[in-house]
Amino acid sequence: MDEHAMVEEKSYRLDAGSRRTAYLMLVGAVLVWGFALWTLKNTLKIGFRPQNLLPSLQLLARRLVGAEGTQPLTAEEWIPALMMLVLLVVVPLLIWTILEELRAVITVGPDGLVFRSIGIDLRYPWAEIAALRPTEEDAEEPLDELILRQSRLDRIRNPLVRFLHWQAYGRRKLPLYGGLEAREELVFIIQAQLEQTAATDEEGTSPMGAALPDPAGSEQTAALD
Repeated sequence: MDEHAMVEEKSYRLDAGSRRTAYLMLVGAVLVWGFALWTLKNTLKIGFRPQNLLPSLQLLARRLVGAEGTQPLTAEEWIPALMMLVLLVVVPLLIWTILEELRAVITVGPDGLVFRSIGIDLRYPWAEIAALRPTEEDAEEPLDELILRQSRLDRIRNPLVRFLHWQAYGRRKLPLYGGLEAREELVFIIQAQLEQTAATDEEGTSPMGAALPDPAGSEQTAALD
């Protein structure tokens, strides 16, 4: 007789090595953002001191519109300035994504899966998780994503946090980070629940805390076969 175990509530976070890597990436992103700001300041000759900021911005505005008595921006100025401006916008989004990953906690239990991070608490019953698929087949570190049957982003109260999470992962996806502790165990649980949900859907009934196949029992059965 095969043994079965109900899904016990358990949480998964980044392991120590992945957290160190994320912190290094965070520091690097902050340095890149600071470099972009410094380069933009020097390229467009913007003064950051209170007494110089407004006059320098006024002069820049006049140069942008080609006002009389001012020299228009040259290619050597506006091309690097545009590149730095893009970095100033994009890098904060990357910083948020790293912070969300650092604080992320994925919890599985009989009722489904919960994703928590900074200002985020998203709860999905097993029936609302449609698939688990890899994002990059050839990546050195495994990185999968959960495909959801419906979006629950409206549960994120802060509009800014909602937007930042959406721009990082979309409305109907959740990340399954490669650096999670006991990641293989988590993947096994999710795949087992997906299989159980599919079987239950075929029977026309709704899943209620589906039972998991015992990995040890499965290996013994395979060995007998």
